[in-house]
Amino acid sequence: MRSIVTDMDVLHVIHQFAPESRGGSESYALDLARRQRARGFSVAVLTGTKHWAEEVRLVEDEFEGLPVYRLNRNDLYFDHHVKMWHPEVEERFERFLREHRPALVHIHHWVRLTCNLVEICERVGVPNVVTLHDYYTSCPRAFRRRVGDEACRRSLSSESCRSCVPKYGHEPQHELDEGIDLYRDSYRSEVSLARVVLVAVDSTADLLSQTTGIDRGRYRTLPLGYRQRFDGMPKLAAPAPGAPLRFAYWGGVGRHKGVDALVSAFRQVEAARPGRAELHVLGDFESPQFGDEMHTIAAGLPVNFHGVFDPEQLHAVAPDVGVFPSTCIETFGIVLDECFELGRPCITSDLGALPDRSGGAGMSTRAGDSADIARAMLRLLDEPGLWGELVSKIPSPPPALDQHAADIEKIYEEARAAPVGRPQFETIPLARRQAFWRLQMEAEASGSLPPGGPR
Repeated sequence: MRSIVTDMDVLHVIHQFAPESRGGSESYALDLARRQRARGFSVAVLTGTKHWAEEVRLVEDEFEGLPVYRLNRNDLYFDHHVKMWHPEVEERFERFLREHRPALVHIHHWVRLTCNLVEICERVGVPNVVTLHDYYTSCPRAFRRRVGDEACRRSLSSESCRSCVPKYGHEPQHELDEGIDLYRDSYRSEVSLARVVLVAVDSTADLLSQTTGIDRGRYRTLPLGYRQRFDGMPKLAAPAPGAPLRFAYWGGVGRHKGVDALVSAFRQVEAARPGRAELHVLGDFESPQFGDEMHTIAAGLPVNFHGVFDPEQLHAVAPDVGVFPSTCIETFGIVLDECFELGRPCITSDLGALPDRSGGAGMSTRAGDSADIARAMLRLLDEPGLWGELVSKIPSPPPALDQHAADIEKIYEEARAAPVGRPQFETIPLARRQAFWRLQMEAEASGSLPPGGPR
């Protein structure tokens, strides 16, 4: 990869990054960047942020010696699907590419940046690889989870999605429909144009292809590499007889992760078997409001909300069972690898990759069904041999990070050598994006003008 004269071999582009956020995709990007640096590559990260600024700006930073460029958008509600494109972010990203000339851009997400990152790369002539960490390219709500927590396998279209997409409240139907169709066509274009598109499990590729109309062959399955989190720490002991069984959830604490259903389930467990179990929740709340709601649901229960955590703190909690009751269709679940590295069985929802990857070491429950989650937890309290039986079936770990980095390096070489062919779906014309902006402005103005128009 060093045949091109550049100050940057690999630029990772992602929606958020440490220390602001430490979710699964951010952790993976950080682990991969660290390993690539150790293999001799010059690596940097360009990331979005949840923080608004008065003007679009790119702030130079570093994290653990890794160069990080944090991009602030200058508009409100920029996670909203109708704000996926931002012309000033487009200009700033293109300028960054022309200034630094990275040998390759590895795109992990578009949200909080702009929806045409691949298009910009190709415009500048920079090879690119995309890793899809979730279902964002097929869902304006991002997680394929409809209002009311129904996991969604519908096709991405205005007809399917108009009743579910986030709304400001003043939009006429034709504006909603064009926003959905523009969203669909934008990400069809990006996935079509990318040199290589990676997913972690086959089921993700299957559902993405079915719901967007993109050829299944566009997606390549490559399991994520895993960096051991607890190397050098003492092995956790089996649950002590007579001691409360420690159930734990860790990761981002949000409604789409089923944490509210878990806490409700634990109330049922405590009512049925008082003092026999504890629940530990590690991670940052998705919002202060959700945090307040969780504390209210957990009032009077032996539930400990630990907040932001690191591997040492998770190990110190010494969970006996990991519980991951996601109500969205998960695409991988690094938390499972962490759980199994700790030598712990798990309880998961029945959606996406989690039940498949946990195999015989996991108990699958109906997503969002607190009674079903409680039944699984009670089984572990009431059946003495079940914990050990599940532990004996912990699957083999995913590829080590070194092997994964070597596999990624080969894919980078392939992307650099790949000719730019004719994509399945065309790039979105600028005029269409501008027309939608005008439509939005007219609809918003029409709701605030007096009868008869301005005077």
